[in-house]
Amino acid sequence: MSARIKILTAAVLCSSALFVVPANAQQLVSQDRLDNADAEPQNWLHPLQNYGSQRYSRLDEINRDTIDDLHVAFTLPLMHCLRGRNTLSNRGMPLVDTNIMWFEGCSGMLYKIDMTAGNQAIVEWTVDLGDEDAGTSGTTRGTAMYMDSIIMNVRAGGDLEARIARVNRDTGELIYDIVRAGEEVMNGPWPGGDQHSGIEANSENFTSGPMVMEGIIVNGNGSGDAGTRGWLQGIDFVTGEILWRWYAVPGPGEFGHETWADEAGVSWRTGGGAVWTLGSYDTDQNLFIQGLAQPVPMFDPEFRPGDNLFTNAVVALEIETGSLAWYFQYVPNESWDYDEQGIHLLYDTVVNGEQRSVVGHFGRNGFYYQLDRTNGEFLTGEQYVAKITWTAGLDPKTGLPVEYDPNLDLQVYIPETRWARADTELKIACPQLAGGLRWQTPAVNPDIGIAFASGEDGCQRRVIMPSIVLANGEIDEQGRGVPGGQVQFDYPTPENFQGLLASIDITTGELIRSIAMPYDGRNGVTATAGGLIFSTWADGAIVAYNDESLAEVWRFHTGSGVESPISSFEINGKQFLAVFAGDNQPGTAPGESGWNATMFFFTLD
Repeated sequence: MSARIKILTAAVLCSSALFVVPANAQQLVSQDRLDNADAEPQNWLHPLQNYGSQRYSRLDEINRDTIDDLHVAFTLPLMHCLRGRNTLSNRGMPLVDTNIMWFEGCSGMLYKIDMTAGNQAIVEWTVDLGDEDAGTSGTTRGTAMYMDSIIMNVRAGGDLEARIARVNRDTGELIYDIVRAGEEVMNGPWPGGDQHSGIEANSENFTSGPMVMEGIIVNGNGSGDAGTRGWLQGIDFVTGEILWRWYAVPGPGEFGHETWADEAGVSWRTGGGAVWTLGSYDTDQNLFIQGLAQPVPMFDPEFRPGDNLFTNAVVALEIETGSLAWYFQYVPNESWDYDEQGIHLLYDTVVNGEQRSVVGHFGRNGFYYQLDRTNGEFLTGEQYVAKITWTAGLDPKTGLPVEYDPNLDLQVYIPETRWARADTELKIACPQLAGGLRWQTPAVNPDIGIAFASGEDGCQRRVIMPSIVLANGEIDEQGRGVPGGQVQFDYPTPENFQGLLASIDITTGELIRSIAMPYDGRNGVTATAGGLIFSTWADGAIVAYNDESLAEVWRFHTGSGVESPISSFEINGKQFLAVFAGDNQPGTAPGESGWNATMFFFTLD
């Protein structure tokens, strides 16, 4: 361990001694355990299973031969999720350590449950960190576990600002709950002072979960659509102090600022680049790897000529300092809302006959990318959605769209499928706004060399209006966010919209097979050593597939929409699966029956 971690461990042990340790207290979740989470398949120590975001369970008791016997073992209703809301969008990912589970139920309610009995979930404690004005959707994308604590981002709502909370995982004791986004933070309590202040700092928010590594909590601003600049920041685990902050849209004098080339010089101030899904961590290089969202206004590239770094990019930051190590921008001067903040998989494989350390990414723009994670070098890029019309393909050397011209501030791409202010009629572009994957969690089985995704597919039609700049440089509401400058936008019709299940050969980067689904996949895939992958769908179905053929082998209907991925772990040596169900089903309006809030637990007879 580094000196920093040795000191941190001592500090945590000392603080833990200040209260009585309960009888069921467990060993600390050390950095070593998190680095080697694959060695503990009976547990689920990361929201995405390991630092590489692989979502691969090495348990194989539930397999192709036993899947017919999989059934509901018990359930846990989460009634507080139904209070004061008419819709729900829980994308949470539970954490499990030695028969105990922790998760955010909805809107800041943290749970600890004991599953030791194997036939029921006993709630040991709940900690309500939210507020009733924090938004009606209740969207969450995971908590983190480190040493003696659960760490959770708390979304802003009402008069509150976005916070980071640390809770003792055994007792539920609140260790700290600190504002770490918004105007209050922008005005000073972090290195650099207020020189990077954005005009919409009060709209900053956390819409993803935190990650913790080497004693540093990393989280980011997820409110790019609201006219803020995305950023990542490092927070000291012990004190909650902000150690560093890195902006996705560079300020004056910073590398990349020149790629915001509008004459008024204001587009960078509300440039987007939000962080709203979890990143990954390369333990060999101590690099935090994160995808970043689209520029804002999202459909009006004429407002923001230039490549618009570092939007629509993946970046690697040094964990101790937040310094940029490398980046790769998928689509410079993008205009279709194909933001690339989605999950980036880390794995090692042979590419073009050479062993490589790889970043794999199911792009929202319809391509599956592989990059060298030591330097960001482009390796492969292959189509995985049914239809792509915004570009004719990727340059095999650079990975950039073949139409990209580095001498242009305003890219042309394919004019028939690119939004422009001069348009008077609807244009059609593929894939649709939702792309292939957004927040959905992909998976990779490194043992068989296949990556998996479930998501959405289709096309979109749109005409835009120009974004309007006010005297203070702010974008008028007609040009910011969603709908972001649209005159008319038709959501994809059933004829050209469908769900998607796909598999990729990670040695070649090529599509193995893709299957159209009647409903969209809301939160991705979990792969298992039992020769299966599991996915959840918007109609409420939880489905198991053969991981080679993608043939369906098992199905269960929860009775409500599902946006949460499957987690796999053991209770007393027996494999279980768990998933949170709670969302409107297709065809039901908010408030209608057809959704609930229940954690389902599955096992074999």
